[in-house]
Amino acid sequence: MWKKRFVLAGLLFVGLLANGQTKQEQKRQEAVKADTTVFSAENYIAKTGFNIAPLPEFQYDPFIGLYLGVAATIFDYGDGKRYPNYYRSLNINAAYGTKGKTNFSLKYLSYGDVLVSAYAGYSRTTLTPFYGYNGYQTLYNADYHKKDSEDYITKPFYNYDQAEFRANAFVQDTLKGTFINWQVGFDLRNFKTDRVDFAKMNDGVNEDDQIPDEPTLYDKYNEWGVIGADEKDGGWANALTAALIYDTRDRLTNPMNGLMSDITLRFSPSFLGNTTSNLQLSLIHRHYLTIIPERVSFAYRLRYDASFGDIPFYARNILADGVVGFGGTGTLWGIHQNRVIANQFAMGNFELRAKLFRFRMIKQNWYIAAVPIFHTGYMIDEVDMDLSPVSDEDRAMYFNDDYGKWYSSYGLGAKIVMNENVAIGIDWAHAINKEAGSNAIYIGMGYSF
Repeated sequence: MWKKRFVLAGLLFVGLLANGQTKQEQKRQEAVKADTTVFSAENYIAKTGFNIAPLPEFQYDPFIGLYLGVAATIFDYGDGKRYPNYYRSLNINAAYGTKGKTNFSLKYLSYGDVLVSAYAGYSRTTLTPFYGYNGYQTLYNADYHKKDSEDYITKPFYNYDQAEFRANAFVQDTLKGTFINWQVGFDLRNFKTDRVDFAKMNDGVNEDDQIPDEPTLYDKYNEWGVIGADEKDGGWANALTAALIYDTRDRLTNPMNGLMSDITLRFSPSFLGNTTSNLQLSLIHRHYLTIIPERVSFAYRLRYDASFGDIPFYARNILADGVVGFGGTGTLWGIHQNRVIANQFAMGNFELRAKLFRFRMIKQNWYIAAVPIFHTGYMIDEVDMDLSPVSDEDRAMYFNDDYGKWYSSYGLGAKIVMNENVAIGIDWAHAINKEAGSNAIYIGMGYSF
């Protein structure tokens, strides 16, 4: 059966490519080289040399403590001939929290004869979201983590503690005379997972305000054996990846024209130190269309993901291309982060991107943008769960027998963008179904795709 699914997925991918080859697109390809653009906005100058874009991080909460850090990206524009594209970049993240939440990472990109990317980082998230498997099949009840509710259990009911070390490297090159790129690489990850550290979270908190040390959904999944004893504490998730990428975008960040379609395979064999072997597939098609030159564009992304084999709990939300999903940042805004953990899922993101006005400040090029969005996804194939150990009472509290499969949201984003590549945004999104999420505010870097 899975072989047939691979064939169907491959036909879908080929169809997307063929559909994108309009006469207008073919003419544009003749004039535009990969990763090169001519920026036509008035009063803008091409940036040269190095440019740094720092962004401070600050967060305080009695239960996660004080969280301070910086996220900075250094761009090398060289002689400026590629602007607004760049020759290489280095992203640095360093943040520390007094109650355990930490993040340290380096990410390097180089656009030379071949594209080389490398990443190394360590993160610990003391409140990692966990809403169970198969989306709506696992009930989400906001009252379980609301202190003033009669059904209150504990504030971090839908969380667990996770530390992750990750290192990867990829090489990408173009097939001569085409817009098709190949990419190969490896992705090494080690996870340490545990229940929420209630003692540390309650340290220094007034007794009346402390959160109850009660079983969370993660604890329940362990108790029922849905999360196996050999995976509940974490482990290795090492993979080899290969991809084919069709890329005619006119620029790297927020393209105004072009296509980017890719098929990615992620193979995680046991001989790389994993407890099991599995294979994952991602098919992604992005299309960027100009409505008003250099002012308004429409962008959409279609995505299909499938997994085959035995994937441990701690690696189930890693998709073939390394993105974490489904739900939240990177996939479906407004939907709870990691809300849908399934074997097969399809989604679409649709965004109108309007550059409202441009200006020069501190010798940099800037613009302000508004981005209305609509995101939607559909669960195709669920994770097989043995719920026989679950009592009737727990089934009523934590599971739905009759559940939908659509996950949709709408929202609006505002962005301030420096030199076409550094996009700082505040975005609001609202889930249409309250079991999928609610209102969510995102503050971060970049466009969603």
